[in-house]
Amino acid sequence: MNLELVMSDYLDPNNEELLKDFFGEAQSQVDVLEQNVLVLENDPTNKDAVDEIFRAAHTLKGGSATVQMFELAEFTHGVEDTLDEIRSGSVSLTGPLVDVLLQSIDVVKAMLEERLAGRVYDKDVQPLKDTLKSFLPGAAKGAAKASAKKAPPKSVAKAVSKSTASVKGLTEYEVLELKEAASGRRVHRVSVSFDEANPMNSVGGIQVFAALKALGTVLKTIPEFDRLYEDSYWPVVDYFCLLDKDLDTVTKKCTIREVTTSVEILEVGEDSADTVKVSEAPKVAAPVPASVSAVKSSPADAEPEVVAPAVEEESMEKVLDRREAEHKKSNAANSGSILRVDSKRIDNLLNLVSETVINKATFNQISTHFGEILGDLQSTSLGYKDKLKELFDRFPQYVDEVQKGKSVKELKKEINEEFAKLFTAFDPVEGRLKSTVGIFRGTSQNLGRIIGELHEGVLRIRMVPIAQIFSRFPRLVRDLSKTLNKKINLVIEGEETELDKSVIEDLLDPLIHCVRNSIDHGIESPENRLAAGKSEEGRVVMAARNEGNMIIIEIGDDGRGIDVEAVKKKAIDKGLIHPSKVLSDVEAFNLIFEAGFSTAASITNISGRGVGLDVVRKQIEKLNGNVSIWSERGKGTKFTIKLPLTLAIIQGLLVRVGTEVYAIPITSVVDSHRIKPSEIKIIDNYEVFNVRKDVISLLRLNRLFGIPSDEGNGYHYVVVVGSGDKKMGLIVDSLIGEEDVVIKPLKDRYTASPGIAGATILGDGKVSLIIDVSQLLDLGMRNERLERQRRESRTR
Repeated sequence: MNLELVMSDYLDPNNEELLKDFFGEAQSQVDVLEQNVLVLENDPTNKDAVDEIFRAAHTLKGGSATVQMFELAEFTHGVEDTLDEIRSGSVSLTGPLVDVLLQSIDVVKAMLEERLAGRVYDKDVQPLKDTLKSFLPGAAKGAAKASAKKAPPKSVAKAVSKSTASVKGLTEYEVLELKEAASGRRVHRVSVSFDEANPMNSVGGIQVFAALKALGTVLKTIPEFDRLYEDSYWPVVDYFCLLDKDLDTVTKKCTIREVTTSVEILEVGEDSADTVKVSEAPKVAAPVPASVSAVKSSPADAEPEVVAPAVEEESMEKVLDRREAEHKKSNAANSGSILRVDSKRIDNLLNLVSETVINKATFNQISTHFGEILGDLQSTSLGYKDKLKELFDRFPQYVDEVQKGKSVKELKKEINEEFAKLFTAFDPVEGRLKSTVGIFRGTSQNLGRIIGELHEGVLRIRMVPIAQIFSRFPRLVRDLSKTLNKKINLVIEGEETELDKSVIEDLLDPLIHCVRNSIDHGIESPENRLAAGKSEEGRVVMAARNEGNMIIIEIGDDGRGIDVEAVKKKAIDKGLIHPSKVLSDVEAFNLIFEAGFSTAASITNISGRGVGLDVVRKQIEKLNGNVSIWSERGKGTKFTIKLPLTLAIIQGLLVRVGTEVYAIPITSVVDSHRIKPSEIKIIDNYEVFNVRKDVISLLRLNRLFGIPSDEGNGYHYVVVVGSGDKKMGLIVDSLIGEEDVVIKPLKDRYTASPGIAGATILGDGKVSLIIDVSQLLDLGMRNERLERQRRESRTR
């Protein structure tokens, strides 16, 4: 009998997989809501956007009720009512309504964030709900009608015989099924009535079911459980349960403020003489904290204070706390991420895996063939040795025959006839070996092809469209333009460009800083733009494209551009450059990436504190990328960010220092040189050498890392590396070559090793450290300066 399975495990708010799926889907629906509201702001007649918004809100409401986030379900229901009126054409989309809808989406985001943190959103949202209702047609009339409907309901409790009332709506067979599933326990029918005027009436049945599930086992509902999810109002829902709590407790837990109007509990039985417990929930009063575990019986005229079941809220919080603790323990930033992948890419991987399995079988056969050939070789070798021994043993006889007058020609013929097989003894083995080696090489090449395609396939699975972060900027630009009283048109290009998910997760903040800088510093006010002969609407372009194994992201504007003279003056005032130093425009542009640098005349909540672009450069360099800036006075500014497609597997230049091998990310390598010791010069206690009229500082890796090495050999190998506008030459013992390296993160006490980004395992099984060029530049300059000072102090 599986009747119990129909209900008992259908809804499990403690299921972590369910919660993970919900939060992932909820975030997706919130993004759909926000994007389409912004679409409607520009095109109120876009029916597709209206349908998308309504569908997203409806899905979010149903999902939140499923995992018992009732505050989110109730709030979203009010948003859905407004969207329904917009969809029907009863309400037109105006600027103020768009503002309210975006505020509502912000509240939804906050509710989700609170739940993720293990808390329940407790801020008052009633003013926002009232504002939403004010846009509905006949809002005042509807409110009066709703108020009338919420008057205390008349008592519907009455003494009903168990045999007649409890089987209402059930066939005789279903009654027998219930009794069989109960296994001798008492079956109760809990009949709950719902207030039609309450906005949560369509999900009230699910709320009560969640409460009953915590108090026992729900065997069946009328209407069927699936129909409760159809977002329809059911005046009365019957639950057939095996209860583990007393009936007073059940009544209190099933009574939800302003949602239920009455609760009846009757025992299913055949003997009508048995007493029947009938309980009614009167009109409820103001809510009390969820920690209240019991409510004492009150007189008939009293109104007990009851709320939605506290058990569910507590269990949900425990689950979220546990998830948060697990994430912190195992690097939450990566373990909690969800990746949506096109099924075709998974199918491609499965095909490649199947080819790998076939290759494995071929290698097994080749291994067997090699074993057989080895056996034949050993057998042939023994026969060859025996025959060779026999030949040597016959030498005395041959000498005697020659001495007795036998001709050498006759003797040679005799030896050839008897021992000719010695020359061809290994031919069969050699033939089989050549054939097997040929198969081995072909299979190995095929395996190399499959591994290459697997590599590419796995990278494609990690790839996600950059639209995931670009889609967040229309809202940001809208809010900033209103705050700054500017008119801005955001243009997004190349949003289908794909990038490794690990890179995208750390890319949002740098892009936000660049966009905010373009809007605040770059785009002029409408009056100034008109005075400069421009359109009053500024233009900000976010574009992405691929170039080889790099991705290029550009954020440009058609604003005022960078005032080079103002930048120089500010840099002199802050002591960053000497007043007599001559700067090129590019060098001046790069000054704005210095920490604390700002040309803003006043500090606002958007800019002026000198925090922003230095963060951009540091964050991009952490991603093994670089950022540059171009500007033309009066025409605009463009930020260009170059990033590797993935951080999991990179191309590295392998170098040897002493007995150690290091990998330098190829994206940071400018060029390499083989120089004589005489080409190294000393300037201001720094070792330098000239490269195409450019003076490059040198850093000896053996000294930096404390590795014994012979510095007195004839030539030095120098690898010139760069990060931003900084360049340095790394002196190494030899260059090994380029190779794809798989980055393995360092753990425990090695995580804070300066100048080291991670480690990789080479083909021979040895571990090679991967150099973090940006850290190494800072570390090397500091250490080299200290070393020079120590050497000078010793010579004095």
